[in-house]
Amino acid sequence: MPKVKGEINLFLDLSHKKYGKNEKCTGNSRGDKEKFMGNNVNPARKILLIATGGTIACRETGHGLTPVLDGEGLLRELPGLSEVCRVEVLDLMQRDSTDITADDRMQMARAVWEKRGAYDGFVIAHGTDTLACTAALLHHLLPHIDRPVVVTGSMLPMGAEGSDAPGNLLDALRVAADGRRGVYAVLRGSILRGTNVLKVHSTALDAFVSANEPPAGRVADGSVIWDAPEPAEATPRLVTEIDPHVFVLRLTPDLPLSFFSVLHGFPSVIIETFGGGGIPAHMEQAVRALIADGTRVFLTTQCIEGGVHLHKYEVGRRAEAMGAVSLGMRTVEDALAAIMCGEL
Repeated sequence: MPKVKGEINLFLDLSHKKYGKNEKCTGNSRGDKEKFMGNNVNPARKILLIATGGTIACRETGHGLTPVLDGEGLLRELPGLSEVCRVEVLDLMQRDSTDITADDRMQMARAVWEKRGAYDGFVIAHGTDTLACTAALLHHLLPHIDRPVVVTGSMLPMGAEGSDAPGNLLDALRVAADGRRGVYAVLRGSILRGTNVLKVHSTALDAFVSANEPPAGRVADGSVIWDAPEPAEATPRLVTEIDPHVFVLRLTPDLPLSFFSVLHGFPSVIIETFGGGGIPAHMEQAVRALIADGTRVFLTTQCIEGGVHLHKYEVGRRAEAMGAVSLGMRTVEDALAAIMCGEL
């Protein structure tokens, strides 16, 4: 594993941060005095910044945007410093997140697990394209983690005009320094649970939403505000073995039945169904044969919000009767991670 670089005393000042039209945080104002309000940021807390590449670390090259900035390079670009935490850097990898694999995500989880005794929290700088996959898998690889693990990235590179990178990284460090245990993503002032992160826009700065759950909290005017209670405390552990052999199939109305033959042999298949969930009648026999052959078939929806409700329509009830399993309100990323880790 790469060596941790020496400590950097960060002075992060968000007290004068101005949110523009696209930066405004949702939720109640600070004046509401929510019972879950944070403000536990402690300058003595030591945070490990784990750099993995992504747009946040990119520079323009002859081959397009390419990750080149290391962790210290990211920190040097941060403006307006006021004491929040101490930061050390671990340059774990430098990749476009499209190239990040399950093995890479396990490497991130191991880094957190092995170093959690030396740090009060962790921030992972990551590309946005597969950030939701990483946040979800880290949640399941590190069940009941007793430190904050905060994943962040940006839609524009650090140093680019109008970039969201400085604000996102500062917010993530502030949330990590707040000390609440669990896996989160922090983007544009929103604190998202690792299991509910969803990227819904390929270019906009406000590219992420919290799917099927309100955000866990927000960073506003330099304060960390929690809108949900802290996860219940339990014994943390590291999942060391996963099975990435999960096929995700998006249904189309006229998907050839012959396609299902290639799915035999996969231990698990997630089918993205239409609306509330169900298998088209002309595909039922192919899915039934798949289940009979030992493949576990899970059903989710192609809709961003709402989840699947197999009990509602006849097509859904027929799917349940043949042995398909509803994924309920889970995102595809969360379901994929849970299946890979053997939770489903």
